[in-house]
Amino acid sequence: MGQRVKKEGCRLLECRQFHEWPKTKSEATATQREMVDKVELYGGLDNVRTIAAVDTSYGHGGETLYACAVVTTFPEIEEIERTFHHGAVSFPYIPGLFYFREGPVIIQALKKVRSDVDLIIVHGHGVAHPQRCGMASQIGLIFDKPTIGCARKLLTGQFRPVAPEKGSFQPVTIKAREVAIAYRSKSDVKPIFISPGHKCDINDARSIVVQNLRGYRLPEPLRLAHLFANKYKRHTEKKREYQQN
Repeated sequence: MGQRVKKEGCRLLECRQFHEWPKTKSEATATQREMVDKVELYGGLDNVRTIAAVDTSYGHGGETLYACAVVTTFPEIEEIERTFHHGAVSFPYIPGLFYFREGPVIIQALKKVRSDVDLIIVHGHGVAHPQRCGMASQIGLIFDKPTIGCARKLLTGQFRPVAPEKGSFQPVTIKAREVAIAYRSKSDVKPIFISPGHKCDINDARSIVVQNLRGYRLPEPLRLAHLFANKYKRHTEKKREYQQN
């Protein structure tokens, strides 16, 4: 397993598709429309052994974005690798188009991964999106990998109240189509929203996220990516401040 999981000197998580980065809302919307038709949703994720989770943190003033990708084994959730990248934010804040704002830095962090990744969890949405193509779907397309979106807030859709007990859930629908699960990962804590991004379905997305829960609201690989992205931001900005003084 060790040789399969980590191969030194060999980049295993590579971009399979790409596009020019748009500079305007209309260009981004057009690119998103081209991508949505390529999203594939189907079940059968029976051989997942490694997971990469990625999250971001904005620097002081919101002009720099810091990303961390954490690779863990599954289902043990033992960390194999973590990678980092940061860069300037060049696209405006537009709900529904976060991929074009955060994607360039996230992709670079994932491209540094040397592990053999079977699945990616993104802090964002998959098909639970107004255009059925959120951050998780777009990252899945770029790397041609099964991808799951896991978010703390719902971007669009409706769901019935979720019971307060851990493990309770309700389907999230858009125009009567089920696109996600509102899942109570901790009792009396707001639910998380789990949606398939690419090359998986809702049942697999929920099953994998639930198996990655370790007593916190977010699945453990994503929680680690969130923590390390913030630590990376603090370390980098403190170092920059020291150098300037």
